[in-house]
Amino acid sequence: MFGRKQVAWIVADILRAELVKQRRDTFAFFDDSAAWDATSVPAPVISRAAQQVGQFFGVSLSENDDKAAWIEQATRAYQKNRAIYLSTSGSTGVPKLCLHTQAMMEIEARSVGSHFQQAKRLITLTPRQHLYGLSFAVFFPFVYHTVTLPLPPLPVQPWASLLRAGDVLAGFPLFWEYFLKAGNTFPPGVTAVTATAPCPKGLFARLRQAGAERVVELYGASETGGIGVRYNEEDPFQINDFWEVSLEKSVPLIRRQGPGGWVPFPDEVQFVPPRGIFPLKRTDAVVQVAGVNVSLKAVENVLRQHPAVKDCRVRLMRPEEGKRLKAFIVSHRQDAEKDLPDIRCYLTKHLSSHELPRSFTFGEQLPLNTLGKDSDW
Repeated sequence: MFGRKQVAWIVADILRAELVKQRRDTFAFFDDSAAWDATSVPAPVISRAAQQVGQFFGVSLSENDDKAAWIEQATRAYQKNRAIYLSTSGSTGVPKLCLHTQAMMEIEARSVGSHFQQAKRLITLTPRQHLYGLSFAVFFPFVYHTVTLPLPPLPVQPWASLLRAGDVLAGFPLFWEYFLKAGNTFPPGVTAVTATAPCPKGLFARLRQAGAERVVELYGASETGGIGVRYNEEDPFQINDFWEVSLEKSVPLIRRQGPGGWVPFPDEVQFVPPRGIFPLKRTDAVVQVAGVNVSLKAVENVLRQHPAVKDCRVRLMRPEEGKRLKAFIVSHRQDAEKDLPDIRCYLTKHLSSHELPRSFTFGEQLPLNTLGKDSDW
């Protein structure tokens, strides 16, 4: 499944991701100019990339080796182990590595990939070290022998001339927002796929208005792999056929068919018999900011370490407020707002641009509703 070509893709995408993190630029992931150049890439970036590539393929790599050596060692490791390790959200906190064997990936590819087996080309825009970037660039083509075309997620590409009937264009919500804002349209016969994050309300309709013949949303997680598929945002996701479902506990559980154990969904879900689900909210308090997973708890922990902060809450803004984070702070001082410039400076040194709250509210106690639960502000 992973030959040298596929391994080289992963190495390039991981290096690009580490360069983007260094730039601390919300829109840097649209830039395809990041390339391997040992004379210009900072040593810490190369070190982190070596660690990430090594974790992905389960091998120890040296930051002193060049890219060709990494590819060679990673390819040999995969040929020996027939497995990879996907990482959970590593933008904050400590990421978890999740084992995906080749047998698991082949079963999943046959199931989820069956929705796209008639495609003439699979065009993937998601980085290939992530679940759905891998699915469209590696898993599905391996099983169904479909031509694959990885492209950078640039909304301003000449899509009208790039796309043709029979294409499946696999993107993510933030890309689709900019794709539509740029006035792009689809030629007849193109399928638009959205994954990696919850689909904004109305996106299905707007993609169809732009000419997409079919819109498909995929739901899954690094911990589990692909979980469900739907063709309309009003409908529940239909759980993929390689999952067994149990309703015996207080929450629905799933397990891959075979000897594996039962696990909960990565989100709180509403179950719709016989095999449908509506994801409600993340159970691990992770939200997406400009396409990047951010742990609210991790941001709160950093904010609490400032000497002026007694307690705090961080959450995503409501749609009418914006698309960034906001913070509520209980201060040790009565004139708490005088500390805001110093708090902002402190957070800039300890958080990435995606993690930085853009709005601050101060109060004597955390906002609670009449039931004593966290309330919005």
